[in-house]
Amino acid sequence: MPATSRKRKSSASSNNSSEEQRTPPSRGRRQSPKEQRNSLGNRSLNTSAKRRERKEAREQERKEREREDRKRRDKKQKNQKMKPDIKPEKKADVAPNYEKSGLLNEEQMTYKGIKIKYSEPQEARIPKTKWRLYPFKGEDALPTMYIHRNSGYLIGRERKIVDIPSDHPSCSAQHAVIQFRLVDHVRQDGSETKKVKPYLMDLESTNGTFLNNEKIEGKRYYELKEKDIIKFGFSTREYVLLHEHSEGVSNLEN
Repeated sequence: MPATSRKRKSSASSNNSSEEQRTPPSRGRRQSPKEQRNSLGNRSLNTSAKRRERKEAREQERKEREREDRKRRDKKQKNQKMKPDIKPEKKADVAPNYEKSGLLNEEQMTYKGIKIKYSEPQEARIPKTKWRLYPFKGEDALPTMYIHRNSGYLIGRERKIVDIPSDHPSCSAQHAVIQFRLVDHVRQDGSETKKVKPYLMDLESTNGTFLNNEKIEGKRYYELKEKDIIKFGFSTREYVLLHEHSEGVSNLEN
């Protein structure tokens, strides 16, 4: 090979290597203006779709909250309709009534399926004095009955509702009641005060109630005093009323 051709090849190879050194590395194909507009349009479409989805989600949540609130309101209104709107009435101060009591209400209460003939008055109170009934059948003393724990005691044959059972056939199912009432009281020095006292009422029984061997009128309160004797119907049992400080109580207890 001639020397001139070798020189040409060497010069060509050197030129190629220098061109390769001068050519910058490729950074990828540049987008045309149209392609750039399409890319921006797609990006804006995606953003709008996301915004629309978020808006729809918020709207759905709002509707769910409104639906739940509506359910709660409907339930509350339903419960209010089921409960009667009764406002408690203030109790007026009523003076004790020593005539016909009028406390046997026409609207009778029911307990265990049985209508109660008696309802306690507003002045009913639990006594502080420890009153007791001492029953006797002839000469025999029966177990003591402590009647200071409640404000009233119903007496009769209906054991489902009475407090003091009286099983004698002559006694009525709801025969009588012993009621403790807060009433006016005059002290020995003449001053006036209030005191809880025991009263007896016959509930219009068939054969009556007797206080110290005298038949009392029905539907009327009779004040009871220490050592009074009570009888119901034709029963021979006698109930003597005493309290913790009565004379002879210790002997009866023993």
